[in-house]
Amino acid sequence: MQAIRYHLSLPRFLLARTLGHRFPSLYYGPLSCVRLEEIPEPALPGPEWARVRLRLAGICGTDLGTLTGKTSPALSPFASFPAVLGHEMVGEVVEVGPSVKGVHLGQRVVVDPYLPCQVREVSPCPACQEGNPYVCHNMAEGRFSPAMLLGFCGDLPGAWGEQVVAHVSQLHAVPAALSDEQAVLAEPLSICLHAVQRRLPRPGSRVLILGAGTIGLLTLAALRLLDLPARVAVVARHPFQRELAQALGADAVYGDALEAAQRETGARLYRPLLGRPVLMGGFEWVYDCAGNRRSLDDALRAAGSNGTVVLVGTAGEISRLDWSFVWAKELTVIGTMGYGSPQTWDLALQKMAARPGYPLARLVTHRFPLAQYRQALRLNVSGHGRSQSVKTVFDFPA
Repeated sequence: MQAIRYHLSLPRFLLARTLGHRFPSLYYGPLSCVRLEEIPEPALPGPEWARVRLRLAGICGTDLGTLTGKTSPALSPFASFPAVLGHEMVGEVVEVGPSVKGVHLGQRVVVDPYLPCQVREVSPCPACQEGNPYVCHNMAEGRFSPAMLLGFCGDLPGAWGEQVVAHVSQLHAVPAALSDEQAVLAEPLSICLHAVQRRLPRPGSRVLILGAGTIGLLTLAALRLLDLPARVAVVARHPFQRELAQALGADAVYGDALEAAQRETGARLYRPLLGRPVLMGGFEWVYDCAGNRRSLDDALRAAGSNGTVVLVGTAGEISRLDWSFVWAKELTVIGTMGYGSPQTWDLALQKMAARPGYPLARLVTHRFPLAQYRQALRLNVSGHGRSQSVKTVFDFPA
């Protein structure tokens, strides 16, 4: 089968990390770590596994962070290469092991990509015993090579290939009412649902979402699908993002976080001796969905006293970030990882199916066959404003 594999080469990785911003082809071209290959179809690893032929697979910011060298090396012990990239997917079951129950041939499914104790066939760690396998202690143990999730595992192919194999615990049936375009968003929507459910905003709270890419817009969707009574403002850079945020239910959309805090909360702006303005007052809840230095700085400045900042975007190494606001405002900063519980997947699918007119499918803006992977990756690293892209997917022919 055809698949896009990442071959870790330290010289090529460093070349992309240092010069890719000037020569973007270093991320996806002949000198990059990624290539389209012909590899064997995956065999079932055991009797409780199924093989899934993919229909759509998404390109995620985590994938792009790997290609561009922007992902922190701190988590490198929990990845193994070469690996078929990709972890957002919808497909249909084409083979089941003899011990698989509740899954049948031809069934449409989405795949939870994490590889915790149950999948690795080791005794449950404390996190898995408590029902949160997404902070599993054994991501580098057990029968498979180190990886937190599919797409970063040398032994199990990810979604940027024609087929994957998955343990039955990883499979979630797609309701008939959902299109493939909606279903492929189940993975990032589950991330955002977990981020919101980590600590639910109080009724009447004023909420700010920083970033209007896939994760920012799906965090807005999570708040609306959960019917939380909060006023939600979104910071968006581009007109097409503003339009999507309004369509998904934003109460207000701004181009700047500090302006949003002043207008929405009445926060007062002051000028320090050096640096950006600071605010007195601000939002009760801020979701940072970009994970970069500017968005984190905005989040800490725009949050009000005793406010909560939720890190939804995958922030890595952040230099010269002023943490004064955390203690000066007594902020609570919450990290999020994965989906909190496997049941979050079912909640995401149920909420989408219950709101068939909710325009989530509009977030899937571009489709490419695997053979055009360089064009797809070029579009995603060149800037979303120029391409007006949100979620790009690989489309597999039937």
